Formats: sequence, structure tokens, C-alpha cells
Amino acid sequence: MPALAWLVVLTGAPVLRGQSAPQWTRVIWYTYNADHPLSGRWELHFDGSYRPTLGSPARQWMVRPGVNVRLSDRLRLSLAYSYFNTHPNGMGAEEGQTREHRLHQQVEHSIPWRRNVIRHRFRMEERWLSSPHREGMRDSWRWQDRPRYMLRLDRPLPFGGKSARPVFTAYGEVLFSFASPAASAFEQHRGYTGITWRLAQRFSVETGVMHQAVKSTAGPFRHNVIIQLTLRNNAPLRDLFGWMRGN
Repeated sequence: MPALAWLVVLTGAPVLRGQSAPQWTRVIWYTYNADHPLSGRWELHFDGSYRPTLGSPARQWMVRPGVNVRLSDRLRLSLAYSYFNTHPNGMGAEEGQTREHRLHQQVEHSIPWRRNVIRHRFRMEERWLSSPHREGMRDSWRWQDRPRYMLRLDRPLPFGGKSARPVFTAYGEVLFSFASPAASAFEQHRGYTGITWRLAQRFSVETGVMHQAVKSTAGPFRHNVIIQLTLRNNAPLRDLFGWMRGN
């Protein structure tokens, strides 16, 4: 019960209270997400996404390889590298482009509760952020540490058959930062709801909507509504190579 109470708080976007005339941006995240079991407890991770902003030429893309190790059925550790490339004036325009190199270390703990799974995730990020690109000028870089915590609920829905039953997901996440442009330890809040649809034993599609409230240098929060479409692949790597060879 305490975990569910915290989930209500985290997904309720408390930062919305007291805000007047917020600015809303609509974004779509098209994502591929894979965790391929290797030998023993190890997994190879990879995800990537393309993120267009609706009503704007702004585009972002990201790739993230990494590794996971399962210490138990409920506890998993991860290490990953991410590269982000953001084009505020469209993919063909270099002016104003920003880049980011990121490392993160992650702990995820899952707890079965009745018909649900409660997940706690703590992630620590080390970020190298570039300045906006200007023609004829050298880009500068700054460093930022960013801890973040997520509380997630997964609940199978009562239809679709036992093997293909869709799963409802809700989570809340808070992100803090050091050396933040917001000049505050609190940086942003994310609240998400979605449904995962199983396509096959190892493949599924997740559709959902996230509200993202980001603290800005001016004081008020910047709000994003993010529509997410994610293809998930959890096939063992040896099986994946077998399919690629046509076996």
C-alpha cells in the first residue's frame, strides 16, 4: 500500500499546481527497446528512438547500447551509454544542433503484489552536453550529474487470453540534477500510463502517453505531452541470429 500511495503522488504531477498558462509541446517517441539474454545472468541491451515535435521542425534521435546483469529474478543492474542528437530547426539544419553523451548506472527491483508487479528503479546519469552549434564557432561542453527515481506498476488486464493478456502500466519518475540549467536540485517530473500488447512470446508493442514537466531558467515549468510507441524484443541473442540466418 505505501508503494501505491507514492505512485499516486508521482503520477499526479504535483508541479502543475499553481502554474498559470503553461506552454505545452506535443512530441512522439518512436522507440525500439531490446534486452537479449546471453549466457548465465547477463543480457545485452539496446534501445533507440526518433522523436519528432508536432507542429515544429524540431527533431531528436537517440541510440543506447548497454549490458544488464540479473542478480536474482527480482533484482537487475544495468550499465549503458547513450548518444542524443537534437535538431531544433529540422534534421537537415546544423544551426542550433545540440549533442549529448551520457553514461548511466541503474538498479531495478521488482516486487510481486497480488496480480501486480511493483518496480523501483534508481538511475544515476553522467551527462556531457554540448552548446547549440553556431556556424564558424567551436561547440562548448558542460558536465551534469543527474539522479532519477521511478516507481512503476504493471497489472495484467482481464481479457485477451492468458498467453496474450495485455498489461496496463503506470509510473511516476522524478529527476534531480547538479550543475543544472534550472539552478535547482529538482529538474523534472514524468507521469506515464500505457498498455503493452503481446505480439509473440518475445515481442510486444507498448502504446502510452507521458506528461513531462521540466523546470526552466525562467521559473515556470515547460510541459510536454509525449505519445510513445515502443517495439520490445526480449529474444535470446542466439535465437535472434538464427532468425537472421533464416534458420
